[in-house]
Amino acid sequence: MTERAATQWQNWSRSLPASPAPVLTPTSVQELSALMLSHSRGVRPVGSGHSWMPLVPTKHTIVKLDHFSSVGEIDPLTHQAWLGAGAKLHDLSPQLSERGYAFRNLGDIDVQTLAGATSTGTHGTGKELQGLAAEIQALKLVTGSGELLEISAHENAEWLDGARVALGALGVITEIKMQLVERFKLHRQVWPASNKHTLENAERYWDENRNFEFFYIPFSDTSLLLTHNVSTEPSTPANHDTSTSAMMQLKSLRDSLKWFTPLRRWLLKRAIANEPTENVIGESWDLLASERNVRFNEMEYHLPVERGLEALEEVRHYIETKRPDVFFPFEARQTKSDSAWLSPFNGGNRISVAVHCYHKDAYDFLFTDVEPIFQKYGGRPHWGKLNSMTAAQARAWYPDFENFAALRRELDPDGRLLNGYLSDLFEA
Repeated sequence: MTERAATQWQNWSRSLPASPAPVLTPTSVQELSALMLSHSRGVRPVGSGHSWMPLVPTKHTIVKLDHFSSVGEIDPLTHQAWLGAGAKLHDLSPQLSERGYAFRNLGDIDVQTLAGATSTGTHGTGKELQGLAAEIQALKLVTGSGELLEISAHENAEWLDGARVALGALGVITEIKMQLVERFKLHRQVWPASNKHTLENAERYWDENRNFEFFYIPFSDTSLLLTHNVSTEPSTPANHDTSTSAMMQLKSLRDSLKWFTPLRRWLLKRAIANEPTENVIGESWDLLASERNVRFNEMEYHLPVERGLEALEEVRHYIETKRPDVFFPFEARQTKSDSAWLSPFNGGNRISVAVHCYHKDAYDFLFTDVEPIFQKYGGRPHWGKLNSMTAAQARAWYPDFENFAALRRELDPDGRLLNGYLSDLFEA
């Protein structure tokens, strides 16, 4: 086992205080089990750190799973395979592609570890597509008692929906059996549209496309619409990624014209109208996820489908009347329902609305002004993104929250996996 005692762990956006805890990297299940038994509190697994909630920070021990990154044999009949929990999605996808397989869907980024992404309910977009955790067929974890436990349809089946989205609170996941699909290509199209057109046609776009999402650009009255649909046509050259330069241009306009909204709006509309549309065919994993080189802080809530766009409009109105400092686009996606106990999509499809802030800008208004809007419309927060959800709210919003809390107590009776945030959430 390797140890980096001097390392001060921080999350991607640097929004969480640096954690002084030693970072341990076990090389085997046996080492991981021994590590668990040698600590009485605060053992927290870490993935890529692309999260804003304090799921990892601890005074005790952080566990990295770099050595748990294998890709097992893929069953040709079921298209299922055991994958290392510590493997990063952007490493897994090309390996799976070489064998003729792919994940059914991915989110906007793929830098996360498999366990980190599934354990926080990471999702992409698509009215008929579920989040990544719904593809879990089985998993293995080391519990707070140091026991290696398998949870599947055949072993401990009653716990499977509890383990799919578990925040690292049931144990340290070592392997996940994922449902895969045969490798496929997508046709990606991106074009601008007015806010009015986008809102009036969003439901139709979700109905007619495999993947649909849109980004509303504040103070522009304009959204960028993105669709992905399965294609058998030859791949085409990918467009040069201009997202970083575009984001910096939005920031420059904000800095120069923060208090001159009409001119800012006019310049934004003109700039967007001059941007070329995108029309690309390529491997699914290569098109669904993209790089995020400009750091930001993010709040995302998942809202009932019938209220999602209404909530977005209220947030837009607030931002454009009160917050001229905001320049990052809002994002709207839809995800199909699933049955995981702590999944925000448990019980029905949801529209996800995300608001981003440049990492150097203040974001307290997300809690004081934006979050109450999301909650008013029946939203549930993304587990990995900024939110102030309390234990009482979690019980009210998640029908199976108490079932999960009871399972957590059973698998980690001594609270070895708890940190401050989880102790408050589960009142433990």
